[in-house]
Parts: sequence; structure tokens; C-alpha cells
Amino acid sequence: MKYKLGFIGAGKMVNHIVKGLLKDSEMQQNILVTGRNLNKLEKFSADKGVEVSTDYSRLSECDIIVNGVSSDQILGVFSEVKEHTRKDSVHISIAAGVTISEMETILPDRKIIRNMPNIAVSVQEGVMIMSANDHLSETDRQLTDDIFSRVGTVAWVEESLMKYTPALTGSSPTYGFLMIEAMADQAVSVGFPRQQAYKLAAQAIIGAGRLVLETEAHPAVLKDQITTSGGSTIQGVMELENQGFRNSIIQAMKAINNANGK
Repeated sequence: MKYKLGFIGAGKMVNHIVKGLLKDSEMQQNILVTGRNLNKLEKFSADKGVEVSTDYSRLSECDIIVNGVSSDQILGVFSEVKEHTRKDSVHISIAAGVTISEMETILPDRKIIRNMPNIAVSVQEGVMIMSANDHLSETDRQLTDDIFSRVGTVAWVEESLMKYTPALTGSSPTYGFLMIEAMADQAVSVGFPRQQAYKLAAQAIIGAGRLVLETEAHPAVLKDQITTSGGSTIQGVMELENQGFRNSIIQAMKAINNANGK
């Protein structure tokens, strides 16, 4: 299927998404990145080879348009580019906290998706949680799935859940980074080389996630397979419980949810 995927803005998350998409060599010719700052766009394209333009009228070529500007700018940018987009194009926002109804005030009767990606899309292990308005067709949804499943898992939810997605998938790689760093620090303290410790800790976390996904077993079942009676692992689990490990994660997620009002 031939299609054109347009991006507005060349910020960090657009960079992560495009990096992930370009791991599929066929995607390069399908991508157009637009923005106001030509110098920034040229730097963005230097190591990617994607087409860039400061001419928003080029968005009329695009079947799907991802607006990657910040939450405080996105409605203004939608207003600016609206006249340059086709009525059958799908508009995607990756700005946290901007609702579909707010976007519909600028783009009435247009196909709109609200999307929360995470940083791991750059290595094709990301998560994209999406909700859409009533104008999106099943064909539009299938095309969106086909494109973005290349960079990770795509999940469709009711918009009422979107304000909770940063805590679950958007911000949550940070929890993993902190855990990897802590594990590596302790390993370094007993003699492991720093880079080796990071690599081994990261792989251990990847492996745990892969086991949950591929076995579809409850995490507690997998935990029980490791924590043998009287063994060292259960001692570590008990200390994590004593230190409030699980509750700390829950409270961190609640704090992120409280910070995301919409």
C-alpha cells in the first residue's frame, strides 16, 4: 500500500518515532517532516535521509499527519496547517493532555487520533496507546496499525483512559532505567565493570518482560518459579517488600496520573 506519513515538528519524540520506522528501509520514501526552522529540519534529516520541508502545503500529500509539537502549541499549529491538509487525512496528536474534543474545535469533521508513544519506539520495542474520534474508519485504523506496529505494540483504548497512559507506558521506561542503574551500581560495587553491569542488568529486565509477553503467565507465577523455598531470591523479594518496592511504583504512577489532568 502506498501512503505518505507526514510529521509536524522535529522534536525528541518525533525523532524517536522516525528512528524506529527507519529500521524498515522501505519507510524512508514514505516520510515527510515539516516545520518552521529549516536548519533544525536539515540537522534532523542529516543522519536519516528523510525528506524535510518548511512548506506546510506539502502536508496535502500526506495520508497520516503526526503533529509532534508541544501541548501548548498544538492547537495553534493545527489551525495553521488545517488549510494545507486533505479532508480525508488522519490527524494524530502526540501531545499529552490535549483532548480529542479540543482538537475537534479546530478540525471539525476530521479524523483525529490521540496517541501516547514512549521512547522505546526508537528501537522498535515501544508502546503506542491510541484513542480516536468517530470519523476514523476501519481502513484508517488498519493503516495506522500497519505503520506504527513497526515500532512496537499498538493498543486502542477509550479516551477516558488516555490520561492514565503516561504512568503506565509513557513515563514508565524511567522506572526501568532507574532499576537498571541501581542494579548496575550494586554490581560495580562488588567488582563488575560498569558497562558490563549495565548490559547484564538491562538484558535481565528485557528477559523478564519477554517472559510475561510470550508465556502470558501471571507475573506472580513467574516470580514463584524463581523464588525457591529457603533460597536467596525470596530473601531479596522480602527485602523489596520491606522497602516498599511495589508501593513505590504504585505511588509514582499515581503522582504521574495526578499531574496529567486530561
